[in-house]
Amino acid sequence: MVMKVAYVTNAEKDSGVGHRAVNIANRLKRHGAVELDIYVMNGDEMTVKKNGVLVTTLAKWPGGLGKKTVGWVRLGRVVKGEVARGNYDVVHLTNQTLSFLVDKSTPSVVTVHDIIEVLDPQTRGGYLVNKYLYSGIKRADHIIAVSRYTAGNVREYYGAPENKISIIYNGVGDEFYLIDGFKQSIAYQTLRQELKLGEGAKVVLYVGSDHPRKNVVGAVRAFAQMRERRPELVFVKVGEPGIKAGRAQLLEEIDKLDVRGAVRFVGAVPDAQLNGLYNLADVLICPSWFEGFGLPPLQAMKCGTPVVCSQATSLPEVVGEAALTHAPDNIEGLANSALKILESSDLAGRLRVKGLARAKMFSWEAAANDVRNVYKMLSK
Repeated sequence: MVMKVAYVTNAEKDSGVGHRAVNIANRLKRHGAVELDIYVMNGDEMTVKKNGVLVTTLAKWPGGLGKKTVGWVRLGRVVKGEVARGNYDVVHLTNQTLSFLVDKSTPSVVTVHDIIEVLDPQTRGGYLVNKYLYSGIKRADHIIAVSRYTAGNVREYYGAPENKISIIYNGVGDEFYLIDGFKQSIAYQTLRQELKLGEGAKVVLYVGSDHPRKNVVGAVRAFAQMRERRPELVFVKVGEPGIKAGRAQLLEEIDKLDVRGAVRFVGAVPDAQLNGLYNLADVLICPSWFEGFGLPPLQAMKCGTPVVCSQATSLPEVVGEAALTHAPDNIEGLANSALKILESSDLAGRLRVKGLARAKMFSWEAAANDVRNVYKMLSK
């Protein structure tokens, strides 16, 4: 039997949430057992598309009412109507911020990446908005959590029974890989020139937003300590700010530490360029306070890049014993571990081998197969 599924997303494809949604959808579409109708809600442009075709465009409201989150609520009514007319076997809401669309008339599954916005809200207003957006989590017929840590949060906060939750990890695709002979290639030299890396400069890489929970400020502090011993080091920060206040705090810290000349900012980049940056880097540092999963360490390991990350939340599930880990506020520990990697080719080599093996445990094919099994369970 072919299952007809409404697959709803509201995330940009270059975000972690969107990256998962796209990769799983692409693999589900390859199997004849699932017929997907993909609905994309864009809260910035105020549009809904179905399978790439525009369904509707709504007028933007002024001021605070024009926020993306408010837009999702308005666009959600359109999607609800489309889904109601679609005679679907399952509705898959691929992000916790879409759970408010749960309708008991059709079996529903919600993917939960994290619930940080209700566990540790930045503002009172943001808490209230996200509490509404997340309100369907407890009403969903089934919940997919991207890590054991996230599953635990959902059980504790929403009282969801264990048998209602499936843990389906993120994957890492073939777009990320160790490039043989990369450091002898023209592409390598070109990338170094673009980043204005001097001869002998080594790269400490950070991939992510400037949101406080990502702890990029902690990463820069560790880098500053490292640079006291290794002045040739350069910190490359990849990713859009995500939050203006976070970027302002980061720039203030960079100036306070007097490392502005050793920091390079790179915005959102295509996967091919990101793969090159992972291969270029000598070490990835990821000292997050909170991660629902944590894609950058997994992608780095797939590229053979040694990883230093925090022991917080879901990250130990991702890296296992293939990275050096510390508490996110242990700046000295993070710095010393990164320095050990830079100064010991044996240690770097061991971590590279462990990381490559660890990354093989996470695939989008396995994730898509597990998602398809959830659909089967709900459509019986």
